[in-house]
Amino acid sequence: MTPERRYEGLAIAPEREREALADRILAGAPVEVVAGPEVATAAVRLPVPGTDATMVAGRVVVTTCTVRVAGVRGDGAVAGRRPRGALAAAVCDAEAERGGPLADAVEALVLAAEAARADALAAEAEAVALTRLDGEEAA
Repeated sequence: MTPERRYEGLAIAPEREREALADRILAGAPVEVVAGPEVATAAVRLPVPGTDATMVAGRVVVTTCTVRVAGVRGDGAVAGRRPRGALAAAVCDAEAERGGPLADAVEALVLAAEAARADALAAEAEAVALTRLDGEEAA
């Protein structure tokens, strides 16, 4: 699993499960907080049709954190003002990066989060498909 995929998966993982896993990791390894948790805003950029330019459609609040678990760096970011969530994501990221004893549990959490997101997107697509009209109904 790529670090980028893991980072994204940890960001969308259920908060309770992510924090419980981080607590298990913290029980078995020394952790140093390098930066954060820090709340910031990030621009949401969209492409401008017909150009190479982008426009800022709005801003979102994110919380980021960087840690070292047994000397290995981990980064985490979550949507909203959630310092504990960002810290937990960073701890889980470091555990996976170092190949620690709970690295498989981190990967399982990411895979479960991705599957839940895919299911939610499929359900949304199905609901939207039900609202479409064919040509005869629209007339």
